[in-house]
Amino acid sequence: MTDPLADRSERVRRCLRRGVDAVLDPQPFAIEPPFVGVLLVLSAALWEFYGVVDVVGGVPQFLVTVAATVVVAVVAARVIAPRAGLWIGTGLFAVGSAVYLLAVPASQRALFTLPQLVFDTVSLLSGLSVLRLAEPTSWVLSMAPVPAFLAVYAGLRGRYTLALIAPGGALGFFVLTGDAGTAVTLLGTLGVALAFGLDSLSVPGGLETKRGTLGAVLLAMLLVTSTLTVVPGGAAGPFVVDRGTSGLESTLSADEEELTIVGSVRLSQEVRFTVESDEPAQWRTGIYDEYTGDGWTRSGETTLYDGELDGPPGPTERVTQDVTARTEMGVFPAAAQPVALEGPTAQNARVTDLGGIHPSVTIRDGETVRIESERLRSEPEELRNASTDYPEEIEAKYTDLPESTPDRVGELTAEIVDEADADNPYDAAVAIEQYLEENKRYSLTVERPSGDVADAFLFEMDAGYCTYYATTMTAMLRSQDVPARFVTGYTTGERIGEHEWAVRGQNAHAWVEVYVPEHGWVEFDPTPSDPRDSVRDARLVEARQGGVEGVDVEGSGPEEWTPDDDIDGEIDDDIDDPAETEPGDDPEVDDVLDPDADDPADAGGVQPVSGVDQREFEDVGAAPGLDEPGDEERTLPSRDDVGYGALLLFGVAVAIRHRGWDRRAYRGVWLRYPVRRRDPETDVHRAFARLEYLLGRRYRPRRRTETPRTYLTAMRLRGADERIEEVFDAYERARYRGDVSRAEADAAIETVEELAWESTPVIRRLRR
Repeated sequence: MTDPLADRSERVRRCLRRGVDAVLDPQPFAIEPPFVGVLLVLSAALWEFYGVVDVVGGVPQFLVTVAATVVVAVVAARVIAPRAGLWIGTGLFAVGSAVYLLAVPASQRALFTLPQLVFDTVSLLSGLSVLRLAEPTSWVLSMAPVPAFLAVYAGLRGRYTLALIAPGGALGFFVLTGDAGTAVTLLGTLGVALAFGLDSLSVPGGLETKRGTLGAVLLAMLLVTSTLTVVPGGAAGPFVVDRGTSGLESTLSADEEELTIVGSVRLSQEVRFTVESDEPAQWRTGIYDEYTGDGWTRSGETTLYDGELDGPPGPTERVTQDVTARTEMGVFPAAAQPVALEGPTAQNARVTDLGGIHPSVTIRDGETVRIESERLRSEPEELRNASTDYPEEIEAKYTDLPESTPDRVGELTAEIVDEADADNPYDAAVAIEQYLEENKRYSLTVERPSGDVADAFLFEMDAGYCTYYATTMTAMLRSQDVPARFVTGYTTGERIGEHEWAVRGQNAHAWVEVYVPEHGWVEFDPTPSDPRDSVRDARLVEARQGGVEGVDVEGSGPEEWTPDDDIDGEIDDDIDDPAETEPGDDPEVDDVLDPDADDPADAGGVQPVSGVDQREFEDVGAAPGLDEPGDEERTLPSRDDVGYGALLLFGVAVAIRHRGWDRRAYRGVWLRYPVRRRDPETDVHRAFARLEYLLGRRYRPRRRTETPRTYLTAMRLRGADERIEEVFDAYERARYRGDVSRAEADAAIETVEELAWESTPVIRRLRR
């Protein structure tokens, strides 16, 4: 008689043993060649994670987290069964998601709703940078261990498909957000192809049987990767309002959350809006605080405008502006600092954490918005003597630089500041501004650098335009722990009335704002104004002479309105820009007052100006005035377009060859469009060869041991058309007697041609 307790204990032991076996599976492992491809994909994904923390901070924590995860994955690969390893990876993702959500401030978590999460996800997958995530450092530290663990664990266990899913998915996510560069994306793609390829070739005979397939897969992956890299950036703008801008203006899209610095740009002469204002100003539209090394992003959340905003803490003067859209717009251009809005779009306006105001709907053509601004009126001496006791949140946000920023940026900046004997942040900013104005030329025709933009502009480039100047000055100031930020908008524009200005797309501009305690944000503009205005005036003259539409509005144009001396004097007395070193000494004053007042058309042409790249008058990248979408211009394709086109054509050719479509096309022409020779016997032999191919494709090929007569009889028994006997009779006479006539040869050719057309699937279906 069996003991029930003993049986129960045995069952428990067996269950425990099965459970342990399901989790533990000790086995030695070896690093196989396909694992190299897995490591390439993982390296590409981790590089993108590193790029995020390099900008927002947290590099040491990231390196420690990844290293610890890799060690755990190596140990797990020796003792953990594959199914348990997959569950561990899934658990890491779940725990990481929970940790990230807990890291987000409670005030922001309260805003999480299903529609908002869906919208944010669509925005990310359509080009919104991950730098826009709340708490991006926490997100990286939470998510990076998932692909690191699964790639190393599964790769060491020989499960290469599983090993590629997590890092490949992470890299694909970065591609869709626009954060992944072309080189990193291609590296990841190469890793995927290498892993699959080496895994396939490890099978005996794999090189011969899989060579064509592997080549086609690799090329297809390269093509898809190139397309994804182009479209989202490129493509890649996130799901936002389309203003229809182009050229230089499109690189300063102030209603977008991120700005990428590009190479050569164009100018648009179309009037975007007009401003009736108490005084001229630079019309700010966007503020950016996070420098990524190749562009800018805006951090923080947006809230609904509730009727009034805070102005600067220092002495201010209220300025009223009536902004009238002359085309659809997605921004509120206004002098800094806007504090109040009136108009149809004011109800839906949103306010950023940085103090910017943006419409939630498109401002329609002809719509007017009244904006009240508080302009800072601090004297230079007051700014020089201001405190350097910055608020903690200001210092943390606006002195941060990517950890990969070269040290020589800060070293050169320190030398410039020391040589100018600048013992306060204001004078340091003035010294940096003057250095850039005097040592760099203005040009719209530049090649975008591959590394850090500020470093490249300082040490490798001799010319650039406003985004390069403003980015470099901001980075230089931050290297000296001076809070600074990158600002976009428009210069004053062309004066068309005593208190009215017409602002064109070509007035799109970028400058710098420096924080001064107890005063607020002070404007600095390191871009040389004379060369910049000369280029823009030249393009405006060409556009007017070419009859380009939208260039002028009522009151604009040469000889339409000229300020008298009293008005000029009144404006000069009223202007007191805090960014000026001394009244009357700064060449930027004329640009702030009226950059378009002296139209070169009045002087009969444009005169060369010192400091401007004269190629701008011919080589900006577009014909005069042809800057808007839809305008026709004849330009040669770029090197990238040619390269991608060649790759695409080569890919199509490989795909056609791999699928056998080229042979099918040749056979189709060979069967249906025979070429006649002068020799009837040769034509009959060729007609019989085509007939034999048709029969072989419809029934079966002729065997080597079969004579033509035996094969013909077998095909007739299978139901072949009786007309094949006419062709065969002609073939026998041509082969054995050699006396076939031209008429018989033509008849055989036509019969085979008819049979070929009748075998076409489309015609067969129509006959049915």
